[in-house]
Amino acid sequence: MQVTVVGSGDAFNASGRLHSCYLIEGTRLKSTMVDFGATALAGLHQIGRKACNIETFTFTHLHGDHIGGIPFLIIDSTFSDVRSTPLRFVGPIGLEKTIRALLELTYGLEFLKYPTAPQLIFEEIQPGHTRLLNGMALKTFPAAHMDPPHQPLCLRFEASTGESIAFSGDTEMAEGLRNAAHQVDLLIAECSALAPPAGRHCTWEDWKQELPTMTAKRVVLTHLGRAVREASTKLLANAPPGPRLDFADDGMVLEVLPRDVVPK
Repeated sequence: MQVTVVGSGDAFNASGRLHSCYLIEGTRLKSTMVDFGATALAGLHQIGRKACNIETFTFTHLHGDHIGGIPFLIIDSTFSDVRSTPLRFVGPIGLEKTIRALLELTYGLEFLKYPTAPQLIFEEIQPGHTRLLNGMALKTFPAAHMDPPHQPLCLRFEASTGESIAFSGDTEMAEGLRNAAHQVDLLIAECSALAPPAGRHCTWEDWKQELPTMTAKRVVLTHLGRAVREASTKLLANAPPGPRLDFADDGMVLEVLPRDVVPK
């Protein structure tokens, strides 16, 4: 499995980074996107990918820096890189209502009647569920980021060959995140600030406490605020013991090998 960091920034595009957005690919997998903020289509072009070749778009939650690129994706799929397959969206409860409202506000819904407009397929999932998706098992866990009726998610993808990748989305440090990250090969998790207060987000102070007990093999921190980005080299040098640790950047490629393959 391979994850390309399309965007590693926070909601404010701190330090000029794109909104958090990640592309999962593999030789035996259909490509899968995790989150698609307003800058995501530009980010795909920057890494040499076309949205029309991505099978499924998954979402951790319904904030604009994670779903704001969907209207641009749909018009791109209608008028530019026209899709030959439906647009499949998988995410939290309220996904379809939110995306249709966003599309109505930005471009209206009439163009969906255009002959090349893609069919839109929505699959809404609650925390605590597992389903097969693009050659992987997708498992969902509760994130602590939004109030009901919203049900934000941490996502975990498991390949049949044993590789596993988890995404925190936006969340406070919580049991849902810990469970999604348990013994995972790669955890991509948010670190929005150096210390509280940071709203319902994880901070570096949280991670300093958490990393020594984490069972994830590798942790890549993302959704970085400006202060975290600017201090990242120093933070790595003084990080507590625990899993291998990195800070994400736009365009970073992360490899996860099958369990029976030994890295050279």
